[in-house]
Amino acid sequence: MSNSGISQRPYVHHRAFPLSTQDIYKEYSNVDFRLSFPGRKMIANSLRVEGRFNAYKANTSPPIETNRLANTDYKSFYDPQIGVNACFQQLTTSTQNQGQLELLSEAPRLCKMINTSMASQNDMGNSSNSSELKTRTLMLANRVLKGERFDNVADGSLPKNGMSFSSKPICCLNMASAGLAQPQVKYTTTGDIMFTIQLARNNAVFFGSDVSAAGSNVYNYTLSDLSISFSSVPDDAQPQMPIDFHTSSNVRQTVQSTFSNVSVNESNLSNSVSCSFLRQAEENSPDFNNTRLDKPPLVTNIEYLFNDSTNKFLTFNLKSNQEIIERYLESMSNSKVNHVQNVMNKAGENYGIGIKFADYLDLSTNKFGVNITSSTLSNDPYIIFLYFHGKVSI
Repeated sequence: MSNSGISQRPYVHHRAFPLSTQDIYKEYSNVDFRLSFPGRKMIANSLRVEGRFNAYKANTSPPIETNRLANTDYKSFYDPQIGVNACFQQLTTSTQNQGQLELLSEAPRLCKMINTSMASQNDMGNSSNSSELKTRTLMLANRVLKGERFDNVADGSLPKNGMSFSSKPICCLNMASAGLAQPQVKYTTTGDIMFTIQLARNNAVFFGSDVSAAGSNVYNYTLSDLSISFSSVPDDAQPQMPIDFHTSSNVRQTVQSTFSNVSVNESNLSNSVSCSFLRQAEENSPDFNNTRLDKPPLVTNIEYLFNDSTNKFLTFNLKSNQEIIERYLESMSNSKVNHVQNVMNKAGENYGIGIKFADYLDLSTNKFGVNITSSTLSNDPYIIFLYFHGKVSI
């Protein structure tokens, strides 16, 4: 159908394929999509990445079908709270007219932080989450790795098409707002939109005692039949309504002493910062979940330092664990609902720190600082991942 015919249809579901189409996409691949919708308005927050997820043992190229997981491979997992998003290491969004809107690295970790802050473990079984291959338990995640199969199916009859998924990635195109109106983006405003996914390394996706760094149990994944879908309506020739695209960007530093100071600049305007930790020795290790939200040992004090919108220097000193977690949740969302379970928090899981500012701040010249007092030692450092949340308006 011609573009003129499409432009008159009241509602169109678009599908875009990678610019460089391949049978399979593996770790470290960059997958580029061009979203074009002339004569239309994209319905923001409708972007989805779709395809099939395939898991294998032994890193052969191309993958061998007999290397798919067998019934006896029951100690291999991916993070059940992020699903296939574990594969999307970096997301880049740019437009023909505005240039780059967002570059989000360490995207799987932010997905984990959002889900543990705003959803419960049981919520992972909802259809909106299960379509992204999220599950309620590690056992169910292990079943997903084995593909579309039934109980008591012989290993010689393993499926050859993996698990289908439809994921709504955490990117600014899915984090748009326009007051009370539905955010719609005119093609004449942005031109073509480029969306790029950099795929994560294998060891950042899989973990478990069945997974090893070498030999026959080197787990690897492929994505196939990749596409992006989004929706649009006809351009009504009205001026572009103001739209805020909410963005996130990541900076990582190291905490390696009992008193650590982290001080960074951020190029975008930010209204909050959210942080999580991972023991450095366990990063990208097949024995450990790479998106764990670790708690450094015996955190006794968190202090934030920054200049407000009037350039006044402010400090916030937090000592109690409850106050630290409450500030973290505020930095993630305006929601007052706390789904971070107290039991898990005490066990050191799903831990984070953060602060929400009173306004959008320019941290490009005045640094944002955080002082952390804990029992962290130089021979056992932790990585701190700082996510600055801001917006781009068009």
